[in-house]
Amino acid sequence: MNETCPACGVKFWADPGEGLGAMYLDYAMATAVFIVAWFILAWTTSLSDVALWIVISIVAVASVLISYPFTRSFWTVLVYISGGIERPPLKAVRGGRTQAR
Repeated sequence: MNETCPACGVKFWADPGEGLGAMYLDYAMATAVFIVAWFILAWTTSLSDVALWIVISIVAVASVLISYPFTRSFWTVLVYISGGIERPPLKAVRGGRTQAR
């Protein structure tokens, strides 16, 4: 993910606590995948409990690694919609157009 928006110059993740929401989304994703995988594997295979836990844990961790860019982007959009990310002030330039500073 870019540190700033290439179009308008908005700085993403400026505050130290903004990553916490994305971590909550990752936790929810891992929990949901863990439960679904557990139900599917428990009913369709005859793995031992230890093997079942190992496979499910690997699947849950992989789901977080795969979905991390999406959950981080989704959280950034939520912060932006709620007003937590402000656009940089505009400055006037020759020709009457405005530019981000």
